[in-house]
Amino acid sequence: MSARVLVIAGYGLNCEEETLHAFKYCGLQGDIRHINDVIEAPQLLNEYNILAIPGGFSYGDDTGSGNAFAQKIKLALWQPLTEFVARDTLTIGICNGCQILSNLGLVPAFDRQYGQRVIAVTHNINARYQCRWVDLKVDSASPWLVGVESMHIPVAHGEGRFIMDAGVHSLLRDNGQIAARYCKGNGNPANGEFPYNPNGAMDDIAAITDQTGKVLAIMPHPERGMFTWQRDDFDVLKDTAQREGTDLPENADGIRVFQNAAAYFQE
Repeated sequence: MSARVLVIAGYGLNCEEETLHAFKYCGLQGDIRHINDVIEAPQLLNEYNILAIPGGFSYGDDTGSGNAFAQKIKLALWQPLTEFVARDTLTIGICNGCQILSNLGLVPAFDRQYGQRVIAVTHNINARYQCRWVDLKVDSASPWLVGVESMHIPVAHGEGRFIMDAGVHSLLRDNGQIAARYCKGNGNPANGEFPYNPNGAMDDIAAITDQTGKVLAIMPHPERGMFTWQRDDFDVLKDTAQREGTDLPENADGIRVFQNAAAYFQE
């Protein structure tokens, strides 16, 4: 089965082209649709197996990152969206998309109670926009992250700090819904230390899922770390490869997320 991907666009989302390219590179077909087109014809969701809400700055982040876009979806598309999630589908929100999924309550959605907002993704603790490469330690049974133990991919956000109360954090941890944490280059926990944890997120959280694992909300950008030549250390990797007479792989860590999505619908 060749799954079809729907990538949402509009109102300041600005990573739709590269996000769709990531899926297409992995053999999937898909379309970019403005959110208003989907609202006017919600049956469009029935034509797709994967939903992606990409990064950007929807509504200029004026009412909090992802909040206004989430409210638009909740008021105009909530039932079709929850029906989509209830099917055997995959959903991903990257950066601004992560904030939107969190505001919608599609994650963490304990006991599949979608729509309850119990976490926040808020201003970086240093009050500065962060655009840098980070290391992630991945520990998740999500279909998006099968076989992935670590990733070196970039972040680009001013509001990426996951916060929640202690009870919610305990449930996330106990349910295995913390999909990825920021870590140091050697794999040791970041323990909130900047720049390894770029935003001060609680428990170094970089990504979470719903309880099914099929809905992934991730702040770093896997679509910007798909190829070796995109990496911040490409010059070092290239020089080392030339000295050792070896070939650099074309693909880098971020591609695994999209390869896993394609593989899920081929099984």
